[in-house]
Amino acid sequence: MPDKGDLHIGASQDHGDAITAVAVSPDGRIGATGARSGEIRLWDLRHGLLTAYLGGLQAGPVDSAAFIGDARQPKLLTTGPSASLWTVTTEALEWRQLPWDGGRLLTPSDREAVLRQCGDLRWLGVFGSSKQHDPAALGRTGSGLIVVSDGRGPIEAWRRPPEEKPYADAEVVWAFGDKGDAADQRLMRCCDLWRLVVSPRRGRVVVLDAETGAVVTAFVPPARPTAIAAHPDRPLVVLGGRDGSLSWWDARSGHCLGRVQAHGGRVRGLALATGTDLVMSVSQDGTAALWRLHGRGPVGRFAPPTTSGPRELTQVAGTPDGRCWLIGGRGGQVHVLHWSGHAGLVPQRVGHPSRVMGGGDVETLLDDVRHHWDDGPASVAAVRELASDDLDAAWQEMAVDALWDLIVNGADRTARESAVIALAEIDQGKATTALYQMFRRHDGHGSAGRLLAYFTGEDEPTTEELIASLPELGNFLGALTSAALGERGAAAVPAVHAALRAFPFPAREDAEHWFRDESAKYRLMYALRQAGAAAAPATPTLLAVLEDDEIYRDTRHQAEVTLQAIGLPETADTIAAEIRRRADLGHDGEDEETEGFSLLLDVLLGMPPSALAASRELGPALEAVRRRFGGGVSTYEENGELVQVYEIRLADCIDEKITR
Repeated sequence: MPDKGDLHIGASQDHGDAITAVAVSPDGRIGATGARSGEIRLWDLRHGLLTAYLGGLQAGPVDSAAFIGDARQPKLLTTGPSASLWTVTTEALEWRQLPWDGGRLLTPSDREAVLRQCGDLRWLGVFGSSKQHDPAALGRTGSGLIVVSDGRGPIEAWRRPPEEKPYADAEVVWAFGDKGDAADQRLMRCCDLWRLVVSPRRGRVVVLDAETGAVVTAFVPPARPTAIAAHPDRPLVVLGGRDGSLSWWDARSGHCLGRVQAHGGRVRGLALATGTDLVMSVSQDGTAALWRLHGRGPVGRFAPPTTSGPRELTQVAGTPDGRCWLIGGRGGQVHVLHWSGHAGLVPQRVGHPSRVMGGGDVETLLDDVRHHWDDGPASVAAVRELASDDLDAAWQEMAVDALWDLIVNGADRTARESAVIALAEIDQGKATTALYQMFRRHDGHGSAGRLLAYFTGEDEPTTEELIASLPELGNFLGALTSAALGERGAAAVPAVHAALRAFPFPAREDAEHWFRDESAKYRLMYALRQAGAAAAPATPTLLAVLEDDEIYRDTRHQAEVTLQAIGLPETADTIAAEIRRRADLGHDGEDEETEGFSLLLDVLLGMPPSALAASRELGPALEAVRRRFGGGVSTYEENGELVQVYEIRLADCIDEKITR
């Protein structure tokens, strides 16, 4: 029995919170629902009765639920901030929390044990919380690879360590996508006996070979997918669209096999009866419909009586034979439907929304924000409406994630700026780090200046006024101000450079304003970094900052990346000439001027290949490094292993970057 939380038996009632996960046992006897509050409920599906509910075991939403194992003693796996395994018997509900190690991948002592217990995985979220963007296992391929997704885009396949090396690192066999190619982790599926991975992405759906990661096909659905069902044994995918449409596809060829207008609002959930050709869809408009694949109309439709509270249906699960369906809604309502060819779709239980949610449809707004690529103005409107709502803590966390993704990945400039304003109202610290990511990806659009004017009310401050304000600003306005200076380009570089040179070098850590001064230096160099090649006159000062041991490490790192952002052959020449000068001083290693090679070589390694290839000083400098540190020998033995001299390895990497 559970050793904490509250277990209650009986009392047929609806949840007090949105249903976030549903599951049905293969024999259709037991249903399970999970709520945004973390509450779990069990249902007798034959009679539509609530048999048990339990809360207090999970501090966060139930992200997914699935029945696994032997049908005679079913086990329920639920995931969210943690994963739990429930053993369901007629006498008791036994619970234990599955091990979670904070994001490490496939350690043999816990992850493999979970996989053995779970068998053939057909759902998401087993290995971590999607809200933290930790890895989440999609499933296991025929050869034993574990397909893992990241909510921000990438998909990888890992091979666990061999039995003879149980503590070795897991191996990445293939990878697809990057964090800029946004994907909704909740809509990824495997099908066709785990041979295909189906991943809706920006403006398209990509199908991958699960063993190799190769793209098998890609297709563009008629509307952005908001729900997906994939057949475990066939290359068949059903998509529900934002426009209420339903379409089914051959996942291997990418051919559309049929399309119907299923609902008046977006499709929120889909489930296949895998032993038949039936699929159930549930919608934002509060209706559910049962379809035969490739059919022109539904074989059954359910529309609950109109009641107060949110009608939207969001979750659905069914039995393999399609005879029993469990449906959950945004207002906590739970419906149990039975189907037969003779009687059609018959409600066994009709639930009612048990709470009225104020404001707009937060979950729908978040969905629009996450999928900004559909319509820039629409996402702006969604952000503004979202920001105007009084969100509780759980919704705020989801809103922060959605706004962050829009700021970093959004294609529409106005939508990105609106998301910054909204996120700053919720969490200014997260907004600051999102800003840096946004400026790294989307330069030159004037966003920093416009946002700074919005938050300060100052439309046209002079460059000197912006520089003078830097030491006194907090992180958020400091990031905006330094980026706004960078947007002014070459015109602002002389003043920014002069301000940087005015700081004492070396810095004294015990000085009264040491950290404030370090922050100001960081921001000035960030402005130079944003200015790019126009900041070339500041190269000597940046080199002095880079090699000042008493300057804060983050400030020194900013000097390094700023030198790399300047990215000119002349910059590479300056650094290479200094490396060569030090290397030629002698071989005794005692002169201070012979130190710092690896630091300068690291700067060169991060510069554009074109700048390195055009540098006249680089070749002689690398040869001088090899003479200085190798003298014909570039490796040495350490603990029985052959190790390459670090400086020579860096020199080799620079050569490889040029010739790649």
